[in-house]
Amino acid sequence: MSPAVDPGGLFICYKKTGRAADVTAFWYNIPIDRMEGIMRKIFLALTALFIAAQAVQAAELSFADQLLQIKAAAPEVQVPEAPAKRAKLGRYVQVSGYVSLNGNGWVPGQDGGFTSVNLTGSATFSGDGGKVTSNYTYINTSVSMWVRPNQYIFQSVYPNVYATFYRNGKLVGSTSMSGSISVSGWPSTSFFSLSGSGYLSGSIYVEDEE
Repeated sequence: MSPAVDPGGLFICYKKTGRAADVTAFWYNIPIDRMEGIMRKIFLALTALFIAAQAVQAAELSFADQLLQIKAAAPEVQVPEAPAKRAKLGRYVQVSGYVSLNGNGWVPGQDGGFTSVNLTGSATFSGDGGKVTSNYTYINTSVSMWVRPNQYIFQSVYPNVYATFYRNGKLVGSTSMSGSISVSGWPSTSFFSLSGSGYLSGSIYVEDEE
């Protein structure tokens, strides 16, 4: 049997018997039959690794697809927008009313002196052609003066009251009503009465009707 080594490193031994030859091949001293088993195992291992890698990639793609499907299937939630609220406009309305005041007092001493008289009354106020009106407003004010028996009294008072206004039964607000009212009277020996009338006025902000 004569040995021969091919250029690829395959060690081949062959024995010629007549026209036939017995050939035994080694790969680095490993018989061919064992080499085939090793190669088969390597091939199977590589195949298994390839299949596993494909499965992982498929799983990743499947998970991504599921996310896309969930996102596509989920209804889009839209937050309703609050309708734009139109700013209300308004204006100041002049309001006024006629007021009557009355009160009684006493002349101090025989020759008179300094005294105070409480005056009361009530009124309703309105404006904007009667569209803005108040309820009855009670008025209570006082006036101080010198009085003497049988001497005519003429005095001005300056009430300042708050009145609440409405329009079509709806509250508008409150405002101050003020003005000057003249009262007069003629005292007797010890007693006298004062009365007078005039207008109180003011202004109030009223929003435009919807």
